[in-house]
Amino acid sequence: MSDDEELPPSKLGTKEHWDMVYDRENRVFEDVGDEGEVWFGESAVDKMRAWAHTNLPAHQAGSDPLRILECGSGNGTLLLSFLTSPGPDPQSFHLTGIDYSAGATKLGASIEASRREQLEDEDELDEDDVLNEVTCEWRQGDLLRDDLGETWDLVMDKGTFDALALSQEPVAESGDRLPSRVYPERVARLVRPGGFFLITSCNFTEEEIKKRYTAPGVPFTFHSSVPHRSFSFGGKTGTTVCTVAFTKNQDAPATATTSDPLYACVDCGGTKTEVVIASEKGILARALGGTGNMAEVGLQQSFKTIVATALSALESLGFKEEPHANGTANGHSEVSSVCPVQFADIWVGISGCDTPLDQANMSALLSPFFRRPVAVYNDALLLGGGLLQANARWGIAVIAGTGSIAVGVELDSNGELVQSARRGGHGYLLGDDGSAYDVGRCAVRAAVHAFDAGEETSGGVAAHLRAHFVVENTGELLAKVHDLDNTLPPIEACNKQKLRISSASRGVLEAFTQSPPDPLAATAVADAIAPLAASVVFLAKQLVSKSPLGDRPRSLSDAVLVCGGGVIRQDAYRAVFLDVCAAQGVVFGNGVVVVEDVAGTAALGLVQRAKG
Repeated sequence: MSDDEELPPSKLGTKEHWDMVYDRENRVFEDVGDEGEVWFGESAVDKMRAWAHTNLPAHQAGSDPLRILECGSGNGTLLLSFLTSPGPDPQSFHLTGIDYSAGATKLGASIEASRREQLEDEDELDEDDVLNEVTCEWRQGDLLRDDLGETWDLVMDKGTFDALALSQEPVAESGDRLPSRVYPERVARLVRPGGFFLITSCNFTEEEIKKRYTAPGVPFTFHSSVPHRSFSFGGKTGTTVCTVAFTKNQDAPATATTSDPLYACVDCGGTKTEVVIASEKGILARALGGTGNMAEVGLQQSFKTIVATALSALESLGFKEEPHANGTANGHSEVSSVCPVQFADIWVGISGCDTPLDQANMSALLSPFFRRPVAVYNDALLLGGGLLQANARWGIAVIAGTGSIAVGVELDSNGELVQSARRGGHGYLLGDDGSAYDVGRCAVRAAVHAFDAGEETSGGVAAHLRAHFVVENTGELLAKVHDLDNTLPPIEACNKQKLRISSASRGVLEAFTQSPPDPLAATAVADAIAPLAASVVFLAKQLVSKSPLGDRPRSLSDAVLVCGGGVIRQDAYRAVFLDVCAAQGVVFGNGVVVVEDVAGTAALGLVQRAKG
């Protein structure tokens, strides 16, 4: 697998699968006391435990217990290996197991109780082992989205990264990036400075793990690796698993100096605000804040969120906020600091900031804080960062994630990226063509059509939809789709209904990637793609027919298509989308750019533009 290649989706990357697994393993444990499967075998547990015993400091009398966290703790086999230690001195640990499946936390707690009962009998202890002083807690939580607000001395992963890498569900709170890209950054927050991260993987090589966990924005340094049994085949030698240890950096990266021209992107969305800082060396820092949607939280709150998030990103590089000379950044804001560095360029995109008046008001607040003129745009324009990286003059940016939108983007005579046309972005009632919601909606419709026609086949997408909406018969889907939760306020109930339809798309897209594709999945994807592709074709032909761009007419031969969002990032979906566009005479001569990290790509686009 190449360094940037993602694994194909699998049910092993879904919460539904693991909920089912742990429900079954809980029943088995209650019936016969079987603890369940140990991922990678007992050997991997023993090696990770031995590494910890060698590298963690010994407990000193009167000091706090060492804090150890296992991400995706499952049945807790690895975490519970810390109940004992090789003698002669007992150690003191505070153990935490976090898993997104409630069944896993229940199983871990049950196995802990059983093991403690067994260890009370000294005959159950190995001859050279001692019983440690251990407090253990089991939590249900989402490591990709929850802010735990804590750090640990040692954070461990045995197969969790592998499972998340099999998920194609984008993380909306982190810019619709894939879990495999978000997870290293989130894990790094959980390790105290100077602490350790220890990971065992079977889907990635040691070099691939090193690259992922020492990438820009992930403050880890390689510490050591643990040898595993090797095999030789075809003249090459390798292992079935790898175990790699990292340390959390104590200080700011050496690349973060005031002599480096720094570039920033601010991506203010409905679920989160993201600030990415980059230089010619790549992405240096990233920080996340709360929602900054101006239409929802207002001008002042959106501004405060941007400032707090920007300062958080700068602090990770060693820059401290500076008080404003007049006590406030301007006459309208309560923020009393200014940006401690002078950025060479800044790109700000804010959802709910559509009118020239809104953009001018926000610019009036941000410019004094950043100590330079700051132009403000709607956040959809940030996808144009892919245009800058491709060195293209113009193109179409299309987002197909939870929702969808298509915009024309181009460089004006001053080299500034501007939006020249737009289709969509009107919400699921009026649009969102080709989005996850639309794929789910089209799949339900196709399944009901087949059922009504007496052409339904067993299994496949129809079975997935019945399980997703919890019905026995496909004919019952319509009632479930239209059902509103009357215990919730109307807006929340409608949003819950929309998200339930959107989340059904995961299984549909997975069935579409099979060979051959599931017929209902193929129908649903084709139906969803058609109107979105039509929007892109319309924009492309409209812009080609307009007045020249600068000194020469626009041509499809020098246009680029920039794609963002978890749906259109999928290769099989995007291939059909491009075929539909080509059938209508639109082929992008400058290629297709798939943007996984919108804010990061936009920041790097500023760097690229500065290079000329």
